[in-house]
Amino acid sequence: MSNELFNPIEPKPTLPVGQIVTGAVLIVVGVGWLLSALDVATIPWRALLAGVLIVVGIALATAASQGATTGGLFSTGIILVVILAVLSTVTAAFSIPLRGGVGDRDYNPTIATLETEYHLIAGQLDLSLDEVDFPEGETRIEAGVTFGKLVIDGIPDDVSVRIEASTTAGQINLFGSSQDGISLEETTVDPDFGQANKRLVVDLVVGFGQIEVRR
Repeated sequence: MSNELFNPIEPKPTLPVGQIVTGAVLIVVGVGWLLSALDVATIPWRALLAGVLIVVGIALATAASQGATTGGLFSTGIILVVILAVLSTVTAAFSIPLRGGVGDRDYNPTIATLETEYHLIAGQLDLSLDEVDFPEGETRIEAGVTFGKLVIDGIPDDVSVRIEASTTAGQINLFGSSQDGISLEETTVDPDFGQANKRLVVDLVVGFGQIEVRR
């Protein structure tokens, strides 16, 4: 009788599901981050991360039923849950939309290119208004940064302003008056705001970071 009958059957190698899915997650998030940083596309981060979390959960369940290795897949899922919880808490409590990309942004608009809203997820957003010839009446601008710094400068001298600023944690500096802390809300209004021909209302929100406004 052949000795081959007595040779032990080698077990089939298990598919490293954890490494494969973790790698795919990193690729998806990395591509999204790159497109956002290059300002090529606006990435819906909460929806993207939630979708990735569902895929991770399905992969974990599949791996467990087939006895495949999960690698760091469970840790990846926990990290995603924590990130989503933080983002959801910040956006729900302080109405900071998760849009606008990541990385530094520098805007220097004219009246023709001035937008009503400017947003950034992470980084520094600089909005210079010295090239804007504001019309008579009231102009409103909303700007928000989830994590980072928000700077408004170059406000023309002939424009009277009302600034409303809030941050979850960090610093607010309005025209040289600075305050640090948690759950900050600051409002400053020019004395002639009600009678001025040109009025600018600016609503600024930062999740975690700094707000600075100067002329």
